[in-house]
Amino acid sequence: MRRPIVVFAAFLLCAGFLSSARAEEGEQIFTAKCGSCHRSGGEAAVFGPTKYAIVQWERFFKKNKHAKLKDISAQFSETDLQAVRNYLAAHAADSDKPQAVGLR
Repeated sequence: MRRPIVVFAAFLLCAGFLSSARAEEGEQIFTAKCGSCHRSGGEAAVFGPTKYAIVQWERFFKKNKHAKLKDISAQFSETDLQAVRNYLAAHAADSDKPQAVGLR
C-alpha cells in the first residue's frame, strides 16, 4: 500500500518542478515578447504578474481578452503561451510568490 503513495508523491514533486521550470521559461518569454509593448516607452500599459489575481489571469486567457485589443496569437506557440500563463499565475498578486517583472 505504501508504494502507490510514494509513487504519487514523487509524481507531485516532479509536476511541481516542471511547473516551476515552465514559470521561469514563461518569465523569459514574457519579458522578450510581451515586454516589447508592456514596458516604459512601449505602446501598451506597463504591467507584470501582480496586476491580477490568479483567477483573473485564468479568466483573461480563457476569454482571450488580449485578442480584443491586439491579436498576438501568431507570435506564440501553444507551449510558449502555457509557459507565460504559468509564470503569470505563479507570481500573481495572490500567489505564494508575487513578483513584479524583472525582480526576484
